[in-house]
Parts: sequence; structure tokens; C-alpha cells
Amino acid sequence: MIDAKTLAQMNGEYAMPADAGPAWRAAAAHGYDMSLLEETLRLTPEQRLEMHQRALNTVLMVMEAGECHDAK
Repeated sequence: MIDAKTLAQMNGEYAMPADAGPAWRAAAAHGYDMSLLEETLRLTPEQRLEMHQRALNTVLMVMEAGECHDAK
């Protein structure tokens, strides 16, 4: 038998952790995608830094491309 959390995940729904506190529940109720936060918290600090650095590099590359385009 499939439990409610597994069924919700299979249907693409967010399953609130049983130990979620009031702030967590309020954020989810206001529409924040808490599953993204949970995924990030599963990463090691080093993995989070690598992810951040890749995103930062992309932003810097886009900004540089925009500056080159504006100069023409």
C-alpha cells in the first residue's frame, strides 16, 4: 500500500514533512516551493557553493555579453 506522502510525490504534489514548524507551513501556504529548499538542504555545503558559483558565473557571462552588445 502506498502512503499519502509517496502518492503526493508521485502526482507532483508537495508533501509537507510531519515535523514542519509554523514558519515552514506558512511559507508553503503562501506559495513558496519548499521542495526546492529541501533539495538544496540535501546537498553538502561544498555542493551548494559549487551550485552558487555556476549560477554566478552564468550571470556574469550574461552581463558581460550585454555590455559588449551595448558597446556596438
